[in-house]
Parts: sequence; C-alpha cells; structure tokens
Amino acid sequence: MSLVATEATRFNAVVKYEQEASVGICRDVVTAYEGSSTSYPVGTVLGRTFVSTSVTATAGTNTGNGAIGTVTATGKAQRGTYTIRIIKAASNAGDFTVSDPSGAVIGNGTVAVAYSNQIAFTLADGATDFVVGDSWTVEVVGDYKYKKVEATATDGSSIARAIYISANDGSFSTSTIAATTDTSVIALVRGAAIVGKETLTYGASIDTTAEKTKMYSELEAIGIICRSQIGSFPVVA
Repeated sequence: MSLVATEATRFNAVVKYEQEASVGICRDVVTAYEGSSTSYPVGTVLGRTFVSTSVTATAGTNTGNGAIGTVTATGKAQRGTYTIRIIKAASNAGDFTVSDPSGAVIGNGTVAVAYSNQIAFTLADGATDFVVGDSWTVEVVGDYKYKKVEATATDGSSIARAIYISANDGSFSTSTIAATTDTSVIALVRGAAIVGKETLTYGASIDTTAEKTKMYSELEAIGIICRSQIGSFPVVA
C-alpha cells in the first residue's frame, strides 16, 4: 500500500464524520510549537497556549488614584479586552473582579495583593481610595500556539482544543514538528464532527481514565464528539 493510501486510511479511521468537509468549516490552519522534536500522527490531540505580543492597561474615569502595575498575559490568556472592576470599597484596600474578553468573570482579587489568572498584575492603593465601579480595561494582543495536550502542562495546553489531521499541504500525513519552530498544520478545531476514541493520540502524561474522560469532554465542548464505536445510527423520522 502506498504512503498516501496509508495516510488516507488513517484519516478515515480517525474522522468518522465532519460537517461540510468539502469546505472545511471545522478546520483551521494553526501554528504548532513544541519544545523538542515531536511527531504528530493524524489524530493527535492538541492543547493551546497563548503568546502575547502586547498588553495595554487603561484606567477608566476613576475616583481612586491607585495605579495598576505592569500587566502580563499568561499562557492561559485570550486575545481581546479584559475588564477589572472594583466591587467593594475599603479604606486603603478594596475588592475587584476580572472579566475575560467574553464578559465572563474569571476571578476576584484584592487591592495591593498580586492577582494571576490569565492575566497577572497588582492593583496598588493610592492616596484616594477606590470606589465601587472604578475600572480598567486590559487589551491583550498575541497568537495562539498549539502543542500535544499534556495533563501536566501549566501553560494552558492541558486543555484539549483541537485534533491534528494534516500537514499544511493537505496530505493528511504525519508531521514532525521541529523543536522551537513555528509550524503550520491543519486541525479540527470545532464541530460538528465525530472521531474514534481509540484512534486518538496524546501526551504521555494523559494516562488515566479520568484524564482521558476530561480530554473527551473538552473536545465535545467544541463540538467534536468522541465515540468508542462508530456504526450505523437509527434514522429518526
């Protein structure tokens, strides 16, 4: 059997259903990045980390005159605008919430205490105390990079975000990701799609039933359904 035929067989074993595959609505070209040379056979589950290029904090029209220190984006950050808002005022202190670019509250913090969840900073107290409603926006610019999902990763790539399906040439072949080199590959990043559980590969640290179940659930959250046995399904009238 030829290499092309073998790789096509591998793809068909992994991807059992893909909505409108001919136009690729479930696929994106993504940037893979690994610390060491890593092989991606078709069906490799990928996590994602974020690499920021700029992070800019802007104060609202605030009553309090404390300053926000340098803001950094962690590997778990998202592109877009975060909002920091004072929710409880106190003398020389106060509490705040942090909302991500979707508007969801991702954490609570305290003035003068270091905060870290997706973004990291310390909001310093000033001569004039903050009042409820004082706020800041944080604009995060950068790129997502994908790597083989690992349960032990701390840079955001412990969450399953995609499944590798092809080199960027559309050959549905195994890719070798050179160490510390941005490499464009094609991945399933959304559904509707169905894949075979037993055909997936992932990092060595995902070695328990609980970790695998978590990975399948994360894929299903983006519309990629993981099934143990793919057979015929009844047609519902």
